Amino acid sequence: MEVEKPNVLIVDDEDEIREILTFFVKSVYPCNVSEAINGEDAIDQLKKQNFQLVICDYNMPVKNGGEVYRYMIETDQPAKYVMCSSDTPQTFPVFKDSSHLFGYIQKPNLMNGVKEIVEKIKVESTKMSQSSALEKDFFPIGINLLLTLRNVPVDVFIKIAEGKHVKVYSAGSAFDETDFLKFSEKHIDKLYTESLTSKVIFQSIEDHVQQLLKKRTKANQVEAVIEAQSVILSTFKEFGFDDLMVPMVEAQIEETLKICNSDKTLGLLLGKMLKMQGSYLAKHSFMLAAITVALANKMGWNSDLTAQKLVMSSLFHDVFLKESVDNEVVVLKSGQYDGDFLDHPKKAAELLERIPKVPPDTGRIILEQHEVGEESGIPRAMPIHETSPLGQLFTFSHYLVDAILILSKSGPVTYDKLEAQLSGLGGQSSKYKKLMGLLKEIDLF
Repeated sequence: MEVEKPNVLIVDDEDEIREILTFFVKSVYPCNVSEAINGEDAIDQLKKQNFQLVICDYNMPVKNGGEVYRYMIETDQPAKYVMCSSDTPQTFPVFKDSSHLFGYIQKPNLMNGVKEIVEKIKVESTKMSQSSALEKDFFPIGINLLLTLRNVPVDVFIKIAEGKHVKVYSAGSAFDETDFLKFSEKHIDKLYTESLTSKVIFQSIEDHVQQLLKKRTKANQVEAVIEAQSVILSTFKEFGFDDLMVPMVEAQIEETLKICNSDKTLGLLLGKMLKMQGSYLAKHSFMLAAITVALANKMGWNSDLTAQKLVMSSLFHDVFLKESVDNEVVVLKSGQYDGDFLDHPKKAAELLERIPKVPPDTGRIILEQHEVGEESGIPRAMPIHETSPLGQLFTFSHYLVDAILILSKSGPVTYDKLEAQLSGLGGQSSKYKKLMGLLKEIDLF
């Protein structure tokens, strides 16, 4: 199997320096090289692609090397930063935090500097390989996912020491709430499986999702799809995206679209969902899909492609949100959110780009899920005229769903209560007022 080459980003405002550095790096290090002409260009590329190494000039127009370094620290980039300049890192206060500073190449001694950095990378890689050799045959599987699956698809081990694992479950064993609590009380949230069994695990997850969807009836179809959504979200959180997950994702989208386009009134669907117990994320996602599709139809945006975009955005917009979050609007209003919450729209949008057959602009809808058209929007505080029409619809529906979930805890939900709850949304722009006016036409209650 061909080993994937590392990605290197070379940043310098001088064309000749970039060309020379690119030549030197490629001559001593098998890698893919990208170039950036200034700090702003570098940051844009870091947002779109993972790099293992960034070789960066300091004195540049349109954001200098210090601003690139600060961005890498703030976003905890996996890349190693190498300053390439006639100045030294000690000259600039930003490098007092040396957490991401890997080295220094002094101009004009570029060739020798590149060789030293590459040798340092090779030495570090060898040390990492040696230290992780004992772990290479195992990878973690969360107890949350095992509880969701309700059985153990492969032999599962507990790690008792570095490089030492003991089998605690055989393939086919049951895993229930008692097992979950047993490990939770010991603050163990992950067990381990042998790395060769990864395909078996993904196949087991897909089979579980397919069985949930096959067993659905008109009476339990909502419950089945929401349970399937919980499984898929848990799998994404545990393993990220894998091509083996495509069939279950496609099946989930297809089933959700069927329900959203069914003859059932939206009010009946929402009433059923509000009575259900379980994950906020799965329930919130499915309610959002149903409401966005219904509102889009009332707006005259009733094409299959639009419905597919809105359903995909609904199902996967919160894939990186922590399970502990039980209402995003409450978190936003409190102002008490961390970097993970701030970044979850961006991470989800980037993830969706890796999934085949995703309709165009779906990632943009996800990225704009909390952009309410004013300074309080996250992550970019975009003005309303810069957000997309489907993004505006999605944002409104997102806040509407969370408002319904809040109000339902204290009694029946009415249009008047919803209007009061949403009164501050985006300064009540004309776009949101129009959507508010359509609510009574989609038979929410």
